[in-house]
Amino acid sequence: MRLKFLSGVFLVIMLLFTINISNASAHAYIVNSTPSENESLDDSPTKATIEYNEKIQSGFAVLNVTNSAGEKVDKGNVTVEDKTISVDLKDDLKNDVYTMEWRVVSADGHSITGLVPFSIGELPEGVVLPQKQYTADKSSMVSVSLNKVLLYSGFSLYMGLVLFYLVWFRPNRLESKITGRTKRYAVVALSLIGLGLLSFIVIQTQVNAGVSFFQALKPSLLLETLKSTKEGTIWSIQMVLFLVLVLTQVLVFKKGALLKKRMWILPLISFVGILLCKAFIGHPSSSPYENIAIIMNFFHLTAASIWLGGIIVIIFLLKEGVFAKEGEQHDIYWNTLQAYSMWALFTVAVLAISGAVNGSLLIPDFHSLVSTAYGITLLVKVGIFALMVGFGAYHLVSRTMLSRQKFYKKTIKIEMVLGVLLLIVTSVFTQLQTPTLPIDKPFYSEAEIAYNENLSLAVSPKKTGIQNQYEVNLFDNDRDPLKDPEQITIELKQGEQQTSFTLEKAGEGKYTAENLQLNSPGKWEVTVHLLFKDLDSYDIPFEFNVR
Repeated sequence: MRLKFLSGVFLVIMLLFTINISNASAHAYIVNSTPSENESLDDSPTKATIEYNEKIQSGFAVLNVTNSAGEKVDKGNVTVEDKTISVDLKDDLKNDVYTMEWRVVSADGHSITGLVPFSIGELPEGVVLPQKQYTADKSSMVSVSLNKVLLYSGFSLYMGLVLFYLVWFRPNRLESKITGRTKRYAVVALSLIGLGLLSFIVIQTQVNAGVSFFQALKPSLLLETLKSTKEGTIWSIQMVLFLVLVLTQVLVFKKGALLKKRMWILPLISFVGILLCKAFIGHPSSSPYENIAIIMNFFHLTAASIWLGGIIVIIFLLKEGVFAKEGEQHDIYWNTLQAYSMWALFTVAVLAISGAVNGSLLIPDFHSLVSTAYGITLLVKVGIFALMVGFGAYHLVSRTMLSRQKFYKKTIKIEMVLGVLLLIVTSVFTQLQTPTLPIDKPFYSEAEIAYNENLSLAVSPKKTGIQNQYEVNLFDNDRDPLKDPEQITIELKQGEQQTSFTLEKAGEGKYTAENLQLNSPGKWEVTVHLLFKDLDSYDIPFEFNVR
């Protein structure tokens, strides 16, 4: 019966993930390329370059440029620098259709691929450029999610075990049956962590190379992950820490020192180091506030492990005291639970704060929260979390209600099921693509100057750190150009910084200028100042945001 219930809950959650909800990818995406998409060039380019919105990793980076016959026309010297991948092209390319085929691993460890087409010279009639493509590899989503179930389960179990003996459990003596349970519990926890870590490097290689799990076992591919990706470096550190953790835990058992607090210090340090390494992998790496996101991720992972692992270890090791109405086992259970409760209260606060901060860093607006798979799954996760908090509070204050043992027994099981469910949801949740705002577009707006006199302002590309073109058009209600003003100036203002420049005539009713002054993101106030020969003047205000 219990198995049927768990299976049903699992299927419901999996069904939620199959609902067709619009996804806005926040893995790396192209912001600029040379040549650009569908660009028609007069002369042969010497280099192909693609720039992404975030840093990309050097491992498994591919950039092939081919002609319409599928022949490679690049020199094969692919280089990755910060957000850019590039390759030199062969000399004197012929008039033809060309395609840049790329594959990179983004900062958060996800593999993405795509095509950018361009052409040289005039194309024969009927020749069509291929469409630009962008694909995030989802073939390994199931294996990655299962891997995280292993890791998060192991983290929770072991965190609960360490704090159980280090802080919460204060008996006068240790019963042999608790020692036996502790050994079995520790073996399960460390096995889950070990299996999770060992499978992680293979699965990450599978993601990076876009191959099957068994193909990812190829030594050359594993070596490239270890040498050329951030995940490989972090995994190496984790394995050293895990080896220290296992050896020190074995030492604790060999010396029979479960109640000696100093013996748990080194295992705890090693374990926290593994958690800290884990916090550097995943979505926080792609956040514009990477350091804050990593810190919040570490707090969130640690707090979740304490909260869930604490209740599991107490119920498993002290199960006789759960339903005992009196006696030594009753007292030990409730004293341990009381000690844990303060930690539980604190970790719930940490989970709420770190979750809110991470959510604000990864979800740009309310619409993304309610319309994307990532946002809706986050709401499901919050709902399960709230239910667990409710059941946890009930169990904490229900000491005097043990006469209702059947109901108490059921609610304990429900809380445990919710905990498992939360682990599953979290494991899948971390694989979903985080939402992002649309790519910042050039600014365009129109305003009325006076009766039958209008003005438009265009700012392109409206980006920081590069020359932006400003174009002002003056026209009447029939869109015919107006008479020339004596002078047109634009004033830019953001906070205390302010600058102005003059526009030059570029055509009938059209005036342009280039300027570098959009030097920081945020809201900018723009005023177009018009001065006519009859000394009439107008100030037309605009404002826009730069990301």
